[in-house]
Amino acid sequence: MGEERQPPRVSLEPVTAADEWLTVATEADPRVMAELGGAWSEEQARATHARRLKHVAEHDTWWLKIIPDGETGPETEHVPGAVGSLVLWHSEWEGEPISEIGWMVLHDHQGKGYASAGLRAILERARADGRWGDIHAFPGATNEPSNALCRKFGFELVGVGEADYAGRRFPVNHWVLRSG
Repeated sequence: MGEERQPPRVSLEPVTAADEWLTVATEADPRVMAELGGAWSEEQARATHARRLKHVAEHDTWWLKIIPDGETGPETEHVPGAVGSLVLWHSEWEGEPISEIGWMVLHDHQGKGYASAGLRAILERARADGRWGDIHAFPGATNEPSNALCRKFGFELVGVGEADYAGRRFPVNHWVLRSG
């Protein structure tokens, strides 16, 4: 039997203007964006970063970067160590208000447990905070790693549908993590 790998330890910190590189590195990468309709141009990713920062400042949104604890991540001049991000925000599905969660990890750090560790941390924080209620996730229907994370953390598959990611429509699985 193979030795079971220990999940990485991570910390979550708010995304700032200095983390524009992370948004560009994930959202301009066709491998990361394959399930979300394809990569953005660097200019589009920068505009997206600015728009999200404004949304975080104006609304009750958590946008957090995933930083491995005690490990060296991709060294950058901006924020060494960030390997991805998570966002939890108030959204809408089929005309109803919901809390929605999403995540992205740099391609070279996918499959190493960072999304799982980050998701565990943000869900614990959300439960302790108490204001989010049921949390919905909408991974691409063919995005097996993200769908596996939903199963792992006890989300219930409640349906399939089509989601819009910045004007791009694609098939998704609709998962819900019940608050009670």
